[in-house]
Amino acid sequence: MKFVLQKYPDIFSSWLEINQFYGMERAFFIGLGSNLGDRHGYLDQALDRLTSRWCVSPKLSSRYETPPWKMDSDSPEFINQVARFDVDLEPEQAMLDLQCIEKELGRLRSSLEGYQSRTIDLDLLAIEGIQLSSAQLTIPHPQIANRRFVLEPFAELAPNFKIHLDGSTVADLLRNCPDTTTLNRLNFEL
Repeated sequence: MKFVLQKYPDIFSSWLEINQFYGMERAFFIGLGSNLGDRHGYLDQALDRLTSRWCVSPKLSSRYETPPWKMDSDSPEFINQVARFDVDLEPEQAMLDLQCIEKELGRLRSSLEGYQSRTIDLDLLAIEGIQLSSAQLTIPHPQIANRRFVLEPFAELAPNFKIHLDGSTVADLLRNCPDTTTLNRLNFEL
């Protein structure tokens, strides 16, 4: 162990930062969105499937109707929401679960450039105590600071949640968000 610390201090400290959290429950924040078909129905189905897979009920933000972000102006509006699941799960497994549920609910990935309309979009936004950057996954989500449709519902659940290890909170990111889009908070009962 001493050799590993001396020879590879950066690798070992990165491993420790990530692995000290495995084997314990932590908050996973998931962004949900839909702009095709029964938008509320797709969000409900995704939440039901996540609850069933992860064996825990989430804490939920309000739902917001939002204009499409970086898409054609004639694209349908989105319904967006953020959910918090407190689970003991590896980030990569969480991402696989999200992609599997997207596929089950008819999400079609296009080879076209840019953002496309979708039945369901599930994003792993942040995980308590973890920052990760790999070819497969980046935590926190790399676009989180630019997306008001994510930050407003996230702030309902956890305004003081530290997105970055440098101390930036959800409330900080929302205050400084370059996206000035007005969101329509819905009075939707689950």
